[in-house]
Amino acid sequence: MADLDPLDGIARLLAARGLVTYDPTGTSGDLFIEAMPTAPDAAVALWLYDGEAPDPRNAYDTVRLQVRVRGGPDPRVSRRRARALYSALHGLAGVDLADGTWLILAAARATPAPMGADSTGRHEHVINFDLDVSAPTDHRTE
Repeated sequence: MADLDPLDGIARLLAARGLVTYDPTGTSGDLFIEAMPTAPDAAVALWLYDGEAPDPRNAYDTVRLQVRVRGGPDPRVSRRRARALYSALHGLAGVDLADGTWLILAAARATPAPMGADSTGRHEHVINFDLDVSAPTDHRTE
């Protein structure tokens, strides 16, 4: 059953499309949940953050997803990967994610944006999405 935290489902979807290597234990691969470790150089991290206020009558919530992409000293590396991730997620609709979350719609808030280089000179890009996800409660049914 879904815990209404679609990070694992999004990670598995991106891995199935060959865009990342995801290890759910977080000990290997190049995609991480709520953390950006110092290695590997080329990495992707996913975070959820606050979304819109929930509607008490409709059985879905809008949560926000941040995708951070790190590359190397050439900013084109992280920009290209960010664009591929943007393409895979923006407009994605009606998908049952592997963790059980029903994704109604993923909509980018903007196109990938540069964050500059980190302290070791590796460039990063970021993309933010609104995710509409099914979220029935005792008082909101599908």
